[in-house]
Amino acid sequence: MKDTLSKAEGVSVSSGAKGTGEISNKASKVKTTLDGVESQNSFKKQVGKVLKKHNLTLSDFQELKLKHVSELTSNEVRIMKEIRDSVPPITKDTLLQKTIPESDIEKYLSGEYTEIGGYIAKYDDVGHINNYGEVVESFRLDYTSWNGSRPFPDDGDSYGKIKFTTNNEDNIKIPYGKRFGGTNTDGPPCTQNGFTGSRNGELVPEWQFDSRYFPNNGAELYRVKDGIEKLVAIYDSDLKRFIPVK
Repeated sequence: MKDTLSKAEGVSVSSGAKGTGEISNKASKVKTTLDGVESQNSFKKQVGKVLKKHNLTLSDFQELKLKHVSELTSNEVRIMKEIRDSVPPITKDTLLQKTIPESDIEKYLSGEYTEIGGYIAKYDDVGHINNYGEVVESFRLDYTSWNGSRPFPDDGDSYGKIKFTTNNEDNIKIPYGKRFGGTNTDGPPCTQNGFTGSRNGELVPEWQFDSRYFPNNGAELYRVKDGIEKLVAIYDSDLKRFIPVK
């Protein structure tokens, strides 16, 4: 692998990858099979052309995206940014997904939470991923909160997802770190290169709201348990809250 990458426009891979999060010793336990049918519009299906330009295979790129940002050469940063910038921008018509901890579902149902913020993804890129373990690994939700808790614990089996569109597409950015010309300072498992640090073969370009915003009317809130989705609420833009489905 190192030999292949070293020939690709000065790309190299360092041994001893840093910053891949707290569950690196458990990554091998995550299934690598897809939960559903991957969209033909996913970036993973379209990335071949830009990878070919840089003489990289998908496997090469999957390894490069996991290289700690501090270990990337200037040329690798340029290549990574060109690949990430080739992802089509989000528009008003783009179906998006926000993944939330199971504990937040009730907060949306009660009206305590009414807006969406933080990290999101295009539904085309992640809609086929439903299994809890795959979701945690693909989105790298193995982070620890400020209070030391894990919103998505290793032994969990359920979570929530919101499928929505937004008119605030201008308030969505790529979460680049300083080396990529951005301001993101989140630590591992955040990569700061615009892709999640998934180690299971998934390719997830991530996006980030600059604040919290109401979704468009008709946004759908799902509870997902054991990989099975159940619609639990629909957003009403007049009432500015999610209305439980009876």
